[in-house]
Amino acid sequence: MGAPIPLVALRSGRMEPAPAPIALRAGPVTLLLDGADLRHVRAGSAELVQRVYIAVRDEPWNTIPGRMEERSISTSGDSFRVTFTMRHRHQAIDFSWRGTIEGASDGTVRYEMDGTCHGTFRYSKIGFNLHHALPAAVGRPFRARTAAGELRGVLPRAIDPQRVRDGTLTGMFDPYDELAIEVVDGVEAIVALEGDLLELQDHRNWIDGNLKSYATPLALGFPFTSEDGRRIHQVLTIRHRGSPPPAASGDPVVRIGGRTGDLLPRIGLGRPSHREALTPRQVALLREVAPAHLRAELTLLPGGWEDDLVRAVRDVRMLGVPLELALFANEGSGDELAALAHRLRDAAADVARVLIYPLSEGFSVFVATTPASIVRLVREALEPVTGTVVFAGGTNQSFVDINRAHPTDPVLTGLCVAACPTVHAADDASIVENIAGLLEMARYAREVAAGRSLHISPITLATPAGPYPGGPPGPDDLPGPVDPRQASLLGAAWTAGAVGALAEAGVSTATFYETTGWRGLMEVDAGSPMPDRFPSRPGDLFPVFHLLADLAAWRDAPVLRLEPSDPLRVTGVAVERDGAPALLLANVTPDPLRLRVADLPGEAASVRLLDEASAAWALSEPALFRGTPGTRIPVVAGSLWITLAPYAVATILPG
Repeated sequence: MGAPIPLVALRSGRMEPAPAPIALRAGPVTLLLDGADLRHVRAGSAELVQRVYIAVRDEPWNTIPGRMEERSISTSGDSFRVTFTMRHRHQAIDFSWRGTIEGASDGTVRYEMDGTCHGTFRYSKIGFNLHHALPAAVGRPFRARTAAGELRGVLPRAIDPQRVRDGTLTGMFDPYDELAIEVVDGVEAIVALEGDLLELQDHRNWIDGNLKSYATPLALGFPFTSEDGRRIHQVLTIRHRGSPPPAASGDPVVRIGGRTGDLLPRIGLGRPSHREALTPRQVALLREVAPAHLRAELTLLPGGWEDDLVRAVRDVRMLGVPLELALFANEGSGDELAALAHRLRDAAADVARVLIYPLSEGFSVFVATTPASIVRLVREALEPVTGTVVFAGGTNQSFVDINRAHPTDPVLTGLCVAACPTVHAADDASIVENIAGLLEMARYAREVAAGRSLHISPITLATPAGPYPGGPPGPDDLPGPVDPRQASLLGAAWTAGAVGALAEAGVSTATFYETTGWRGLMEVDAGSPMPDRFPSRPGDLFPVFHLLADLAAWRDAPVLRLEPSDPLRVTGVAVERDGAPALLLANVTPDPLRLRVADLPGEAASVRLLDEASAAWALSEPALFRGTPGTRIPVVAGSLWITLAPYAVATILPG
């Protein structure tokens, strides 16, 4: 089976641990320094800004990482000063800058970026980005200083669409150089920028857990062309007004609420992109996960889909599940649809639903939702074969495509949208923050669906076609659509939170990942093609397998509200089984976590842990792991205390 997976790789998919953030203080304000980024700038318990960073993005909108040098940190009681240099290089892009971050005893934080362009290159953005956490922004009063004067209002609860004006992307309102948001009652967070203007965007369109202020408004148009020696100088200041509530302390508490009124979504899987046939062992294991369906993507171009359909029909027959057909079609696909209908009839294929996307190539910021005319064309061709299944239109990219123009034609009997937590940022902390964004997107998408079924498909850890927030992959890197966290405990922990978000939002179905391979639930027998970048052992399961296998036993169970006091540390999903709550809880931090689970009935609960201690046999001997009963832990006065190792997942059953 090969050598054991290194602990750091088992936890987060990396061969080297990520550096721990450094806690800093500026008078009453606390924050974390994460490389060159600031995170969780707080006054007491009021989060003023979730994240601050400099983004360098190329013409296709990939983020170009920087290399840090010469960092110096000095602190003096309730103040600090940080200096460093950064260099961003990729193909023609070459940009360097010196950063200075200062925190004063009065709570003011000042971040200066003094940069230089080296050579001539095309880019879409260089400058500050600020994330405003959802609880401190959505539905909160704001004021912005614009060229036309002060603008006042309330930030919307509904997800604001990314606006397109005269063919150019724009923000939620006019550009500004100062923005104040009343993040909690009586406390304003005030951010101001010198050297450029800011624009606001609702990041929930891409399931990010924030609203984002960013330098260089999109309304100016992009891409831009640099000049050799051009200087880009920006200064960001963060301060607050008002008396913030005191900071929270203590171990997190998870409370269990009543029924949401919805059932657990039916969870399916995608066909493997490596296209290899499933082995008998893989089939037996996947039957334990009991996927509700298998997604098969078919691009309806001549000669481009027939073999994929044959493989998909073979797989669903072995697994005993129906197909989720994901069709990429256009107005000229009539002949291919007729051929597809003929082949489906001959194969007697069981089709659960048909998801229909406009035929396009690669990622585009201007992709529209599926035209009703294409959905009608597909229905007329396939409905005589499939019967009255759902024919859903939408997007294979992010909800932003649907939110620009809500589909209303009744020919769409469902709405479909993809979801990925790494559209804008690929670090561990950001994907955890984006669980909240997934919940917000799914809730609002259900409103937009207006009584039609909602299908989140596919759900992936990496964007299938870019852009790539960790930088475009090089020849020695993993392929862009592959994320090493797929095989990690963090991947399973994130999935627990994602299922919880989709369950709370009441979506109909969700399609996670693939069956096998480095985008799936288990490694293929040949092993990882790049073991130094994607550490796994041939044939081993990935931790997410056990999470989905546990959820399979809860199919169609009533969903219960799960209310963690700190969702950035603990997340999960709760359902009702035999009149009592059953839970999957995940530690989504790199540190051990002690927590209290409240509102439990009875005198004890069974707890099974999938963590770094149990993973070695859980991933290689799944039957032994799943057949071993959980540890019985006392429930005292309705509460159970457990300690979770980094990125551990706990299955908690009554009795």
